[in-house]
Amino acid sequence: MSTGTALMNRCLIALSKAGATVWRNTVATGWAGKSFSLSPGEVYRARGGERVVLNAYPIKAGLCEGSGDIIGLKTIEITPDMVGARVAVFGSWEVKDGTGRATTKQTHFAEFVAAAGGIGTIIRSEAEALETIKAYRGRQ
Repeated sequence: MSTGTALMNRCLIALSKAGATVWRNTVATGWAGKSFSLSPGEVYRARGGERVVLNAYPIKAGLCEGSGDIIGLKTIEITPDMVGARVAVFGSWEVKDGTGRATTKQTHFAEFVAAAGGIGTIIRSEAEALETIKAYRGRQ
């Protein structure tokens, strides 16, 4: 397991234990298209320039480009004027290990979420992940 994957898993566990509901958010492109079966001994001869899936077309996966490696929510109780109301605060945590740097799109997405009232941040450890939950409680 790579260091980045191990860090990601530790952050997922830490956020979950802190009461957040979180998911791993993999943003990627996959391929779909025509599939077919071959009979035993039958051979398909490629015409060149093909992918493993015939007539392939891309399918985007994940929330969106720039969204954090971990997405989720933290339920909070509203202040006295709305006693008892519960709301889900959206969270997006981009996980970086070592000297890894966030892309411009990742930074923009984190800033957008934070400006909209959510938890949007770049983290490098479980401690930083937990601090985002504590810091959010302090903003209320």
